[in-house]
Amino acid sequence: MRKWLIVPLALALALAVFAPPRAEAFKGTVTVALSGEPLSMDPHIQSEFIGTMIWPWAYDNLIQSEPLVGKLKPWLAEKFERINSKQYKFTLRKDAKFNDGTPVTAEAVKYSIDRIVDPKTKSRLVPYFKSIDRVEVADKYTAILHLKVADNGILKLLQRWGHVMNPKAKDMDPASISRNPQGSGPYVLKEWTKGQKMVFEANPHWWGSKMYPNRPKTLILRRIQESTTRVKALLAGEVDIVTGIAPQFIPEVKANPKLEVVAIPSVRILYMGFFTTHGGPFANVKVRQAVNHAVDSESIRKTFLGGFADPYFQLLHPWVYSGYSKKITSWYPYDLGKAKQLMKEAGFEKGFKATLFTTLGRYPADKEACESITGMVKKIGVDAPCGPLVFPLYRQTFTAFQQGKKKEPGFYYQGFGNGAGYTSVSLRGFSACKGAWSPHCFKEYDALVDKAIATEDIEDQQAEFEKAQMWMRDNATHKPILKIHEVVGNNKRVSFKASHDENFHPWEIAVK
Repeated sequence: MRKWLIVPLALALALAVFAPPRAEAFKGTVTVALSGEPLSMDPHIQSEFIGTMIWPWAYDNLIQSEPLVGKLKPWLAEKFERINSKQYKFTLRKDAKFNDGTPVTAEAVKYSIDRIVDPKTKSRLVPYFKSIDRVEVADKYTAILHLKVADNGILKLLQRWGHVMNPKAKDMDPASISRNPQGSGPYVLKEWTKGQKMVFEANPHWWGSKMYPNRPKTLILRRIQESTTRVKALLAGEVDIVTGIAPQFIPEVKANPKLEVVAIPSVRILYMGFFTTHGGPFANVKVRQAVNHAVDSESIRKTFLGGFADPYFQLLHPWVYSGYSKKITSWYPYDLGKAKQLMKEAGFEKGFKATLFTTLGRYPADKEACESITGMVKKIGVDAPCGPLVFPLYRQTFTAFQQGKKKEPGFYYQGFGNGAGYTSVSLRGFSACKGAWSPHCFKEYDALVDKAIATEDIEDQQAEFEKAQMWMRDNATHKPILKIHEVVGNNKRVSFKASHDENFHPWEIAVK
């Protein structure tokens, strides 16, 4: 009898060792309401903040950041090290698998970065990866990143944008990848009703399951555009977590004993930009300076943000690895008389018509703030009714102006977060000649940024980045208006901590 018991017992032990974590370890369903949804679940194509919040649900990055403090930590790479100023070594964990069971290897790391910079991909991330030369596969689980020039912030970039994709995706149709993530992340996308909701299920084969055994079993992302509707859903118990709560609703949420709300300073800067590449009034620096002086940022902060925002005078937040400057304490303060004088000097004393557009419900009071800007610039002769647009249409309109398909004078009001803290994402992303969100091309500016990024000495690099920011201010490339506070509400049945960098890590949510 004992001999017959040995085999079943050994088999049972083997199954216990090699079986994936039981799905029952994951707890319940958590519903999250955001102002939007990703344009695509292909993390290598777009540059947009809802995507950077959601892509890590299905894709792992090589490294991650600690919530609230931003310290980098091992993730898909169990070890990362700087070999020299132009080489970084990543040692992958051997227990990581893609959602089809394929092991994650150094070849996948190489494939992913190669895919981003491949012109055929048409990725908006290319300017961010400008420093990267190539990825060397040292062995199955070791990848070495080679840079063209030194880049002190490259790890910050990979923490936010270095999503590792299954190389099998090269044989897939791009449209299929956009809806069917090919990652190794903690969740698997099971359902997507465009414009309404996305349903994710916990990946039982995820390498991090032992670290986060109490994460939600099911995640539902609901796209609820208006802040009012999101708050109503939270109050009604229809959703568990809501971001972007408008200030006027905070007292009502606080009064509910089942809910809690928190407001923390965020990385997101709200600003205006001007399309100049194809000529027109905004190609004249004095016109841009005039509009800068005509917009009363403090009025917007007090009237529409209820004080849940900070006055802001630059385009880098304090958490970037280099470049934020305490020396920049003003940026064309509100001065209507000076604005009118500049319009006269520019030859536009009688004003002109322009297209002004913004997002709808994506950022706190975006529509209302934009409409107030319409009234402000009207006082200096700029006739520009505000056109609020849902984000997909906003992106299309922005691109049409970038590419010269729309040639009328155009400017916009939007937000930019840069949760990675990678300075290049901001300075190249919304101002370089090929930036994903850049409305202009100034080669002198690009040269300043390129030099700053390649500067190895920390103090010298800070000085070079400051020069680039001063150039932006002198040439009025944008109008920084506010740095907002992230206001998040949640049901007390879930344990959740908001983060200043707009990261949203559902694996850190615990259902009570």
